[in-house]
Amino acid sequence: MSNTDKLSRKLFLKNLAGLIMGGAMGGVVGGCLTACNRLDRANSTYSGKFPVKMLGPSMAVGHRLRDMLGRLNSSFYTEVKADRFSKVVIVGGGIAGLSAGWWLQRNGFNDFTLLELEADCGGNSRSGKNKVSAYPWGAHYVPLPNLESEYVRLLFAELGIIEGDYTSPAPRYNDLHLCHDPQERLFKDGQFQDGLVPRRGLKPEDSLEIKRFFELVQTLRDAVGVDGRPAFAIPVDLSSQDPKFRELDKITFAQWLLQRDFSSKPLRWYIDYCCRDDYGALSANISAWAGLHYFAGRRGRAANAETNSVVTFPSGNGYLVQQLREKIKAHIIESAPVLRILSDKRSKVIYEQGGESKAMEAEAVVFAAPRFIAPYIVADYKLESKPEYAPWLVANLTLSGVPGSRGTPLAWDNVSYYGDSLGYVVANHQDITTRRSSIVITYYRPLAQMPPVQARRFLKAQGEDFWRDEIVKDLETMHPGIAALITSMELWPWGHGMVSPSIGYIWTARQKLERRFKSIVFAHSDMSGISNFEEAQYQGIMAAESVISSCSAAKEST
Repeated sequence: MSNTDKLSRKLFLKNLAGLIMGGAMGGVVGGCLTACNRLDRANSTYSGKFPVKMLGPSMAVGHRLRDMLGRLNSSFYTEVKADRFSKVVIVGGGIAGLSAGWWLQRNGFNDFTLLELEADCGGNSRSGKNKVSAYPWGAHYVPLPNLESEYVRLLFAELGIIEGDYTSPAPRYNDLHLCHDPQERLFKDGQFQDGLVPRRGLKPEDSLEIKRFFELVQTLRDAVGVDGRPAFAIPVDLSSQDPKFRELDKITFAQWLLQRDFSSKPLRWYIDYCCRDDYGALSANISAWAGLHYFAGRRGRAANAETNSVVTFPSGNGYLVQQLREKIKAHIIESAPVLRILSDKRSKVIYEQGGESKAMEAEAVVFAAPRFIAPYIVADYKLESKPEYAPWLVANLTLSGVPGSRGTPLAWDNVSYYGDSLGYVVANHQDITTRRSSIVITYYRPLAQMPPVQARRFLKAQGEDFWRDEIVKDLETMHPGIAALITSMELWPWGHGMVSPSIGYIWTARQKLERRFKSIVFAHSDMSGISNFEEAQYQGIMAAESVISSCSAAKEST
């Protein structure tokens, strides 16, 4: 058989995905669309009686520890004797902490211990699973990594996500991990359309503004500073230091748009959607540099995918968490909240395990938890520049059937032009099957319309019934009758979901988040100002590199 006669895996998956999403219930696309349209016309039988469960990170544990720390005197910490030594202790098992451990081990540095507060590692990349599918509780994809995102590419090659030469400008990706078609759609004016940039009901001037915006974005994507670096890079630290680009951090993204006469309502909706998606904030509340980075920072390519493709899994980035965890599992202690770190030339780390206070000594500590926690735990540490974190609500809903198409088949990412949510992704979109009777959808709701402190209070105050009704109301706008398909709903509030890059944070405030404090090395995506996999991994690896260098220097001096 010649190469031209062979059916590529990508083409097979693409065609199969079309059948799955367009015709899962009837075996053919047309049959499914008819059935789905019947569902849209049906009256909802929603009674609110399906089970709803409030889950979430261990806020009670975190708050208990915070309150307890305020009552403990210094003698308590000296009385807890260290019963073990670990050359390095990593505090926090999110992507940054796991990446630090992966990098240490990969470089032959095996004397380390990772302490994680929760029963499972992952941070905001955690995931869950039921009988229907695995599903994310937060981060759910990684865009094709740029050429400069070398550590992401290296990990992807180790995991078989990239096949062949990971240093190639456009490497080949495992088709099973690339998001299957259709990738995304937008509900507007009564129907879904392909893609998320509004196309329905546009005035001529709207279309011209959208075209002009993306032409400008392309110019910025290709821009290089006087230092030879790209204007917007991933990781952020590799971006150009050219003042003409850094000046963008001194105004809001909304101000930048206004200065350039971008006032089209559909365009501004799309831009705010993107800002809420990556930063949990509106264009009026983030810097122009951060806003433009979202659009101009992505330059990843693949030999077998479009440039806007993403790498995703049913469990979202939880898959990457599990792979990293598996690599260093011998070094991990979970359900072990850290109470205090006493640091000088060495560190003493006091933590809880099984209700008992324990301690270990270390030559160095990698603090991979969010920075706002550090003053509560690290003795004598003061936080000069406090990052701002955006609150979120994530919900996973199990449905007994596939909701209506209303113009375009069900996609991985399904967004509404109306309301405050980001819509939902289909967790089991990646399944290769010709029949799907049940699905799990992951619903995202940033609380971007309120100041973060107020939003956190609101998030904490609302119970299961409130969020159940809010979510169902939102989904019914896109899919009348969908409530009848919901068999269960689980809720996950994130009080400090992600760092939010307000004016001056990227190029001024975050510079005050020092890498080191005594024998402690910090690592977290809030040190980048952007909360994504690439930045968290980079910060973890940079901390590991710092530890390796200092330990090597100490060894040479002796």
